[in-house]
Amino acid sequence: MDDLATAAEVSRRTVFNYFDSKADVVLGPLHEVDEAEKAAFVAGGPTGRLFDDLVHVAMLSLSEKGADLELARFRRAVVVGDPRVVAIVHERFETVVGDAVESILEREGEAFGALRARLLVQLFVNIFDSAVQRSELDPSRPFPDLIDETVRDARAVLGG
Repeated sequence: MDDLATAAEVSRRTVFNYFDSKADVVLGPLHEVDEAEKAAFVAGGPTGRLFDDLVHVAMLSLSEKGADLELARFRRAVVVGDPRVVAIVHERFETVVGDAVESILEREGEAFGALRARLLVQLFVNIFDSAVQRSELDPSRPFPDLIDETVRDARAVLGG
């Protein structure tokens, strides 16, 4: 944070006047899921298949918020290249996972299990990361296509 403030020629305190947390400074603002989409997900939609619906809501949220694939690749490189950033990413990850787990349990019921819901979200995060890696190999491909391809590969390796 000190390095960032110095590079911006402002005080550390000034940085936090514009950002709520270190995670917001490094990763940008948290993508919020549209309330209507969240309600449709919790109600069992849009397809009735939990994982497909999780992918749908995530992709819709990213596309509505103007997700920038180049920025995602850059962020990935920063995280991989700087172990200090890992703690910041972990903080953000826990927030996103917690929110998604709550929505899954609201949809599926407590009997589904928080650990299973967390695993499902972690699988999607890994699929997203794999799609970002694939985009580095072929930047011309649309990101939704890369997500679809990665989901197909995940299903193939998991036998479903």
